[in-house]
Amino acid sequence: MRDPQDLQDALDDLQHDLGKYIRLPLTMLPADADADAVRAAATTALLRTRRGADGPVSAEQLWLRFCDEADGALDALQGWARLTAAVDRALAWRAALDGRLDRAVLTADLSAVGDAIRALRAELDDG
Repeated sequence: MRDPQDLQDALDDLQHDLGKYIRLPLTMLPADADADAVRAAATTALLRTRRGADGPVSAEQLWLRFCDEADGALDALQGWARLTAAVDRALAWRAALDGRLDRAVLTADLSAVGDAIRALRAELDDG
């Protein structure tokens, strides 16, 4: 995919499917949610990020689909490194789902994905 409009559309889709839904379960919790509720929300955010026609789709699956679609077309942009780092930090939380979760740090890491997508989209627009 090399057409700038196609890349913009793909980033818009990624923002909706990953940037929004990876953080939504945690942001919907009440401030006083217990550890089990935070864990359940984190599990949904990372492992059942979106619901597709064939069932749940994980954050990693959404990310890998986008990477396949972009096919390296964004690699030269500064924001690409920021986005890949944000996604890596978010996906790393999968290994901690059975342990103690720091809700504030987790929420910040998941929210950083959407922030990085928006920044990359803006960089592409300014291009």
